[in-house]
Amino acid sequence: MLKKKLLKRKKDSIAQATGDLTEMFEKPDEIVVTAWFTPEIPVQHGPDMYGGLPGLILEVNAGNTTLLCSQITINPEEREEIKPAKKGDVVTQEEYDATLKEKMEEMRQRWSGGRGRGRR
Repeated sequence: MLKKKLLKRKKDSIAQATGDLTEMFEKPDEIVVTAWFTPEIPVQHGPDMYGGLPGLILEVNAGNTTLLCSQITINPEEREEIKPAKKGDVVTQEEYDATLKEKMEEMRQRWSGGRGRGRR
């Protein structure tokens, strides 16, 4: 038990020295995720990174976290007006396609070669 405490203190000290405080906390190997959804609303959406089920996700339980849908408004009487952007540059479809291709290549280079490579 003493050895385990000393290892934890050493790990905590290293984490504080390097600034990576996430290492101070134990991470479970697995997290059980339970999602409650309704096929009555046939959209594949949900909170945060959860989605893809055959209906709207109303509740997600993941470890110690619960995300809960508190309100659903379908076809509201008062719709929000979407206003066009006031800043930015107007570009042609060709300019947009070139920029998209360039950025996709940057991402491909950044993330190629293994997991986590290129992260800062």
